[in-house]
Amino acid sequence: MSQLLDARAREQGTRFLIYPQNKTVPGFEQPEVVYINVPPGSVQAGPEDERMYVVDALNKIPFGFNGSPDFAYRYQGPHAPPVQPNAQGHFDHLRPGDRAFSAATMYATVRRVMDIWEDYFGRTIPWPFNPPKLLLIPRVEWGNAHSGLEGFLEFGFPVKPDRHGLDYDNPYCENFDVLAHEMGHTIKYSVIGVPQNQITDEYGGHHEAFGDLVAIVSTLHFDSVLESLLHNTNGNLFSVNELSRMGELRNGRSIRIAFNNKKMSTVGREAHDLSEPFTGGAFDILVEMFQINLIERGLISQQLGDRAYSAHFEQVPEVQQQFTALFQGKEKEFKDALLDARDRFGKLMATAWSNTSKEDLHYGKVLQDILNADRQLYNGKYERTIRSCFDWREITTNTAIEAPRLETHLVDELVMV
Repeated sequence: MSQLLDARAREQGTRFLIYPQNKTVPGFEQPEVVYINVPPGSVQAGPEDERMYVVDALNKIPFGFNGSPDFAYRYQGPHAPPVQPNAQGHFDHLRPGDRAFSAATMYATVRRVMDIWEDYFGRTIPWPFNPPKLLLIPRVEWGNAHSGLEGFLEFGFPVKPDRHGLDYDNPYCENFDVLAHEMGHTIKYSVIGVPQNQITDEYGGHHEAFGDLVAIVSTLHFDSVLESLLHNTNGNLFSVNELSRMGELRNGRSIRIAFNNKKMSTVGREAHDLSEPFTGGAFDILVEMFQINLIERGLISQQLGDRAYSAHFEQVPEVQQQFTALFQGKEKEFKDALLDARDRFGKLMATAWSNTSKEDLHYGKVLQDILNADRQLYNGKYERTIRSCFDWREITTNTAIEAPRLETHLVDELVMV
C-alpha cells in the first residue's frame, strides 16, 4: 500500500487490533491498532462487509473432512453471536483471549491484506469464486488451515511443540503472517488463475512463493515490525530476522525462511520445497532495492552494499559493524528508504503478476515478467539486480521447461507442522 493511502486510512478508517507477529515473539506480545480502509460504521456485526463475512463456528470439523457439513455460501451450523462494533463503529475494544477478538482480527487481517495489494495492483481484485462474499471461520478443530475455491478460509491451531495436542492459546487466525500467506493464494487464483488442464511443478512452487511474498510485504506495513527489524539488524537485512522468518510459531520455530541459500538443484519438486529458491531470490531483490536506496541517499557506500550482498550468508562481523555505525543517528532515513523499497517492490511484483500466464507456468517465464515490469515502471533500473538475485539460484529466462504433471491441487493446506 502506498504511504499516502496508508496515511489516509489512519485518518478515515475503521480501527481493529492485530498481532503483527506471533504473540509469543518477544516484543510483539501486544496487538497493534490497524486502520482498515473503510469508514467507521461501514463494517457490520460479524464482522461483515460487502465482500466478506466472519462466522465463529462452534466445534466445527474442517470442510472436506468426514462429518463436516457441505460448504454453503451462508454457513448455517452452530456459531457464536456476531461480533458487534462499538458505538463509534470501531472494533478495537475487543480484547485478546476472547473468541470475539479472533473473529475480528481474522476479518481485519484479510481486509488489510486486500487493501495493501489492491493498491499495488491498482484495481479491485475480484474473488476467484462465485459466492459474492468470502466466508471466514476463525476456529476449527484442526491442527492446520486451508482455503477453498468455493469461497472460504478456515483456520485451526498449531500443534504444540511437544506434539501433544493443539495450542489453543495461539490460533492461526491471530497469526498475521500465516493468514496473509493464505490470502496470497486467493489473490493468485484471481490475478493469475488455475490452468485449464495441466499444472506444472513450478506452478505449485510459485503458488507457495506468491503467498510468502504477499505476507512479507504486508508485514512491512506494521510500524512496530519496521522499527524492530531495523533496530535488531541496524539496517543489514541480509540476515535471518523478523521479516525473513515466515509463519513464526512458538519457541522461534518458523514454517519457512525467506533468507535462504536454496537453489533449483538443491530442492525437491514438492511445492513448499520448490518455492524456496523463488522466494529467496525475490526476497533478495527487495533487500537490494533497499540497499540501492541507502546508497543513492548517501547512507551507506557502494562498497558496503556490494560486500553485504556478496557475503550474504557468511555474516561477516565487519559488515555488520559498519552497518551499526552508519545506522546510529540515521534511523528515520533508513526507515524511509525501507518504506520506499517496500512500495517499489510491491508494485514491481503486482505488475509482473498481472501479466503472468497461468498456462505452462515456469520460473523463467515469471522472471521475464518481472524484468518487463521493471522496464515498464522503472526504465529497467533494477534489471542487473533482478537477474543477479535469481541467476545464482539457477533461475534464468532460459530455464529449461519441464514436463507438466497432471494432478491439480486447488485447496492449499499451507501450514506444514
